[in-house]
Amino acid sequence: MTNEQLVRQYYDGDEAALEKLYHKNIGLIRGIAKEAAAEFNCLTADSHHPNQFSAYTKTILDDLCGEGALEFLTRIQNREYDESRAVLTTYLYPHLKGRMTRWLEQNIGCMALSKDEMAAVRQAQRLYHAAWKDTGEIAEELGISEARVSRYVRYNTHFLGVHDLVPEGYDGDPYERLMPGMLSVSAERAVYRKVCIELLRELFDTLPKKDRDILGKAYGVFGYSEAALKEIGMYHMMKESAVEKAKSRAVEKLKAAYPGSGLQVWRTVHRMMRRPIPPPENNVGLARHNSTEKEEQLLFIRRNFPIRPKYKNENLTWLMSRKELQ
Repeated sequence: MTNEQLVRQYYDGDEAALEKLYHKNIGLIRGIAKEAAAEFNCLTADSHHPNQFSAYTKTILDDLCGEGALEFLTRIQNREYDESRAVLTTYLYPHLKGRMTRWLEQNIGCMALSKDEMAAVRQAQRLYHAAWKDTGEIAEELGISEARVSRYVRYNTHFLGVHDLVPEGYDGDPYERLMPGMLSVSAERAVYRKVCIELLRELFDTLPKKDRDILGKAYGVFGYSEAALKEIGMYHMMKESAVEKAKSRAVEKLKAAYPGSGLQVWRTVHRMMRRPIPPPENNVGLARHNSTEKEEQLLFIRRNFPIRPKYKNENLTWLMSRKELQ
């Protein structure tokens, strides 16, 4: 019985089909585990039995197979597989490989690197993060493949800090150089941005699931881990160019939803509250002028912005009543 037939049986309510499907694909999981381990130089032979893996490698493979099994079952139980788009193994491969790679990055990291490779990784990451070169330029400069550069760049080495991102000999504050004008931002400005992000999240959540996944992974926002377009494309079985177009369409949907949204109203209210009220040409009726202006602002808030923020102790007063406006 094929994988696809077993998936259909499971989707139709046959729980036993899931166990059969898993046992049928143990070889696939182990094969991907070996491939991932090889990329991190974790495949070593036993010193006494050259035809067998070392105890260290066996432990790594067991952990990777465990991660792969969890990802396998998760993907099947989510019922997102569509056999009309690809065979099951093609669908599962990027998910299993991606999870195993992330496990290796988090748990092995630089321990699997030789001294020369460690130097190459550091150089590649410096060129990528500090010199802003793309992987093709780095590959040409270092004389290695672009695929290897991509692996070096994402390696979790734990040694690249902010001081690696500023020019050598720079004596100033690296944070100030990397984020000019951001370190001394006022509490009011910080809360304003925080509310903007929450309201943008509300717009983001109105997008279809696929658009959220593509946009979230492309920018690494709202709980999504940032991923390359190629990886996103493998997940959705799309070409990189198609992923780029889908990302652009998702952004356009956000722009179309912005007018009249809570985010637009919040930004309008914020500008309104910060706008100075010009006095009349003479002082007669000044108090009435200010009062009328504030009443108009309050009316605008109550009509258009029923959302109250979650912040109670921030240094930004939530102006929602006439008493606060006075």
